[in-house]
Amino acid sequence: MAGVIPNNASAEISAAVAVLSEADPVIARLASLHGLPILEKRSLVDFTVEGWEDPAYSRADLLFSELVEVVIHQQLAGKAAVAITSRVRQAFDGQITAERVQGCSPEVLRTAGLSGAKIAAIAGLANAVVQGELSLESLVDLGDDAVTWELSKLRGFGPWSAQMFLMFSLGRIDVWPVGDLGVRKGYRASYGLEEIPSPRELLQLGERFRPYRSLVAWYLWRSLSS
Repeated sequence: MAGVIPNNASAEISAAVAVLSEADPVIARLASLHGLPILEKRSLVDFTVEGWEDPAYSRADLLFSELVEVVIHQQLAGKAAVAITSRVRQAFDGQITAERVQGCSPEVLRTAGLSGAKIAAIAGLANAVVQGELSLESLVDLGDDAVTWELSKLRGFGPWSAQMFLMFSLGRIDVWPVGDLGVRKGYRASYGLEEIPSPRELLQLGERFRPYRSLVAWYLWRSLSS
């Protein structure tokens, strides 16, 4: 799969960061402060390796739970999103599956702190998966644009949600979330701009970072915590 973090992720990302750092002193400084970017999640693991705790919890289940987490994080500050995610996971005993979500009352998600719009988005996702309208496993083999297209068919999923899923669940390393305010603020702070660049401006500014734009976005987010 082109553009995906391979099993030897640290070596590949280290090489990419070296290329970026040589070309851009700002990235070099951020890399020295924050180390290597971390994009991959559990859904990229090899499910056959020794130590996998619950083989009954499939990769599709993990992808579903990560999409639920993406919905939770929409337009929320990090700490609030983390707290709500924790409550949702507790409500489902740590395993958020499409079948469990479809079979639960919306009040379970509402009690965890989710808005009506987010509850509807998660319910729609669960229904699409259970009814076979969306195969999460198949997304792993699709290109970035195709993944975005498939997810954008769902209620409550737009470009930002697809980009977060591409970066942090599928490990794609050339995603550039120009609509993310944190990335735009990070760019202004890191490069000493007077104004926050618009999404259109950031799109052009990011061209020089291909094919490693996900890594740059990660550094720009981290720059805000420096």
